Amino acid sequence: MAFITKPRTLSKSRFVMGVQCPQKLIYAAAPDTYRNLNNENSFDVTSRRRLSGRELAKAHFPNGHDVTTLDQAQALAETGALLQQENVVIFEAAIQFDNCFIRVDVLEKLGNCLRIHEVKAKSYDSSEERPFLKNDGLPKATWQSYCYDVAFQKWVVSQAFPNSNVTAYLMLVDKNAICPVDGLNQCFRIIREEKRTLAEQVGEIPQQVIDAKMLRSIPVDDICDAIYDANDHGKRHQGSFAHLVQELSNICAGTQEPRIQMQGDCKDCEFQCAAPADSMTSGFDTCLSQAFPGVTLDQGATIFDLWDYRRKDKLIAQGQLKLTQINEDDIGPQAHEPPLSGEGVCRQQRQWLQVKKAQANDPSPWLDKAAWHTEMSGWTYPLHFIDFETTRVALPFFKGQKPYQSIAFQFSHHQLQENGQLAHAHQFLCAQASENPNVSFVRALKAAIGDDAGTVFMYSHHENTTLRDILFEIWEDTEPDTDELKAFLMSLVQPSKDSRRQWTPSRPMVDQLELVKSHLYLPATCGSQLTQACVTRYFERQRRAKSKIQRAHLWQAKSHLQLKTLTPARG
Repeated sequence: MAFITKPRTLSKSRFVMGVQCPQKLIYAAAPDTYRNLNNENSFDVTSRRRLSGRELAKAHFPNGHDVTTLDQAQALAETGALLQQENVVIFEAAIQFDNCFIRVDVLEKLGNCLRIHEVKAKSYDSSEERPFLKNDGLPKATWQSYCYDVAFQKWVVSQAFPNSNVTAYLMLVDKNAICPVDGLNQCFRIIREEKRTLAEQVGEIPQQVIDAKMLRSIPVDDICDAIYDANDHGKRHQGSFAHLVQELSNICAGTQEPRIQMQGDCKDCEFQCAAPADSMTSGFDTCLSQAFPGVTLDQGATIFDLWDYRRKDKLIAQGQLKLTQINEDDIGPQAHEPPLSGEGVCRQQRQWLQVKKAQANDPSPWLDKAAWHTEMSGWTYPLHFIDFETTRVALPFFKGQKPYQSIAFQFSHHQLQENGQLAHAHQFLCAQASENPNVSFVRALKAAIGDDAGTVFMYSHHENTTLRDILFEIWEDTEPDTDELKAFLMSLVQPSKDSRRQWTPSRPMVDQLELVKSHLYLPATCGSQLTQACVTRYFERQRRAKSKIQRAHLWQAKSHLQLKTLTPARG
C-alpha cells in the first residue's frame, strides 16, 4: 500500500502537484527513494524569476511586514499577531486550516477585508479581454496551475477566517509595460541558503518603476468561483473542489492511498529515471507495474514513446501499451498511405513508420534521399549555420525594454563551401552586463553572413524568433545603419502570421528540424528526442557515400548538429 509514512501538511505547491497527479505526492515525500528530474536542475530559472518578481511586488506595498521563519508554528504565531492590526500588509503570511498550510506571497488586510496577492513570474497580455479563460469560463491549460494555486489559497483563507471578506489576485508581469530605467535587475540579488533560495533588494527601486506597472494585480475571484463550482478538476479528479482538497490533504497526512491512473501525460512525469542503470527508483515504472501487473515494457517500445501521438489516453484505457499492439487504424487514415520517395512523410506517416520499425525490431534509419536532394537543389553556397545564445528576463536589463524581451548575446557561425571545405567562420560574444548587445549582435551577424546569398540554416525556430524580436525592437530607431540592418533582417526572417507587419523574406532561413521531421527517422532514438551522439554516429556512417554532393550534405548537417544537443519533437 502506497501511504506517506511521515505526515505532511498540504501546501499550495503540493496541492498543485496533486491536482496534476495525486500519486506524485507519494514520490515527492520520498526524495531519497524516487528520482525527481526536476531536482536535477540546480539553476532553476523560473524560481529565480519569481523570487525577483516577489521582491519587486513588495515595493508596491510600502511598510509591509516579512514573516521569514521556516518554522510553521512560529510563522503562524507571527502572522496571527500582525493580523490583530486593523490594516496591515504581510509578506509570506502563514495560514492554516485543518491539514492545509499555506504561505501567502502578499496578504493585505483592510479592516474586515483580506486580499490575497499571488505573485508569479509568468507574463500576461493586458490588452486581452479574457487572457486566462476558455469559452466555458474555466482556466486555459497554460493558466490552470496558476489559477488552481490561487483558488486553493483563497479557499484556505476563507475557511480559516469565515467572517472576513476574502478576495484573490494574481500579480503578474505585464508584457506590454515598458521599463523606464536601466539596470532594474541589479536592484535584486539571489541568495542561496541551506534549505532555500531567497531574493533580497540591494538597490533602491525608483518610483517610476512602480508607476510603469510592470507588475499588475489582476482580480481572479470569478475564476476561483468557476473552479469551486466545477465537478471536473482535470483528468484524475471528479467531484467538488472541497472533496479534491480533502483527498489531497488525506494523502499528505498519510491516511489515504491515491488511486493510480495512467494517462498520456505520464510520459512527461518528472519521477522517472534518466538512465537504465540509475540506482534510484522510477515512479513512472512503479505506476506502470501497479496499473498493469505482469506487463513488461522495453524502452522506446511503448505508446508513451510514440511521437506527437494525441490519442494515448484512449489506447491506455484499452490496455494497448505496446507499439506491437497498434495498427494503422489507431494512427489515422494517412497511416495507410505509404511514404512516396521525394515527398517526405506527414505526422501520421512518421508515427506509423516508428510503429512498424518497432514491431519489426528494425534499427535501420529511414532517409528519403530523393527529398533531401530536392531540398538541396534549392540551396545556394556557401551554406551558413548559425546558433544563438539568448536570454529573456522578467525584469528588463535596459530602459525601454519590455518584460521577457529577448537579449541576444552570443552566436557562432559555421560555413560550408561547395567543395566541402568547412570552417568555424565567425563568433560573437558580448560579456558587458551594462550594454544592450542586440544591435551589436545584428551588426556582427550581418558582417558574417550578409555579403553573399548563401542559404542560412537554423535548428527549430529560435533564431528566427530572436531576429524577429530584434527587428521590431529597432524598427523606429534612427541610427545611421538602422535601415540597412532592417533590410538584412527582413531578408532572413519570417514574420508571424498574426503580425501587423508582413513581408516576404528574399533569403528565408531553412529550419533543419522540419527537414528531419519530414525526411529522416532514426530508430536508435527510441522515439525520444534526437541526441547529438546518435545523429553524429548516423552521419559518420553515411559520409562514406560515393556521391560528392551527398557527402557534402551529410558533413554540413553533422557540423551543425555538433553545435548543440538537438531537441526536436519526440520521435
